[in-house]
Amino acid sequence: MKKIWKTRFLLVLFLAVLALQACNLPGLGTSGLSADEIAQTSVAQTIAAGQGEDAVEDEEDEAPAVEVQAPSPTDTEVVLPSMTPSPTITLTPTITLTPTLEVPIVTVSVDTNCRSGPGKIYDYIGALLAGEVAEVMGKSEDGQYWIIKNPDLPGECWLWAQYATVEGPTAGLPEYTPPPTPTPKIIWEGDWTSYSGPAGGPFDIYPLTVTVDGENFTGVMDQGGGNLLTFTGIIAEDYLSVSGTWVGTATNGTFEMFVLGSDQFQGNMDNGVDVFAFCGGRGGAGQPAPCIMN
Repeated sequence: MKKIWKTRFLLVLFLAVLALQACNLPGLGTSGLSADEIAQTSVAQTIAAGQGEDAVEDEEDEAPAVEVQAPSPTDTEVVLPSMTPSPTITLTPTITLTPTLEVPIVTVSVDTNCRSGPGKIYDYIGALLAGEVAEVMGKSEDGQYWIIKNPDLPGECWLWAQYATVEGPTAGLPEYTPPPTPTPKIIWEGDWTSYSGPAGGPFDIYPLTVTVDGENFTGVMDQGGGNLLTFTGIIAEDYLSVSGTWVGTATNGTFEMFVLGSDQFQGNMDNGVDVFAFCGGRGGAGQPAPCIMN
């Protein structure tokens, strides 16, 4: 670049010399300028031209400037936040540990009487109510009763298994033998004086002979003249009532008898049309009042 500039400078000087000489030539005008002024003007123009070319060359050597424009709001790329999926929550069920029972216990779905033995013939001595819990001490030989700690009194009692639920170890429970049957409040077997007729009387009075075989009841009423009424029935488990059928010479029907003390009973007879009074007594107890009992 410097060599080019020196060459041009020499050329300018050479032209300036020629210009000075030309001023002395006839026919050439200088517009009133002196030879020195003409030479200076030529040199100045030449230098200015040279500087302009150098500027152009310098601009060509430099990398073109790149105009950077700020992006407008509408040109700004919206970057959405990345969505991280929520982990699936797995619920672990709570494990409830059931304590191991050391002794068997019993509950009932229905209030149940507890007696001194298996059945209504035995005395009532307590009750296990729904929602209560009792310890099981044993079981009956036939599996129909549980022997439990009496919820109401000291000691044990027999609980009917119909409505009972037992939890805990039962394999080692002892089997209980039923205690002796208690003396019934009434002895049905024997000779009675019976009274029968309309509810308000008058009553027919006839002898009634009763025999008993276990829970089976048989009675024969002698109405005279060979007219007999035969009663066949079942004694209730608590021994306090009897129910069954009767058969006469011309009619038949059903009957009920209910204990009234130890030597009297009240009851009724039904022939399918009417209901009659039927009662009895013995040992001088006389006629019960009222006689009829439904």
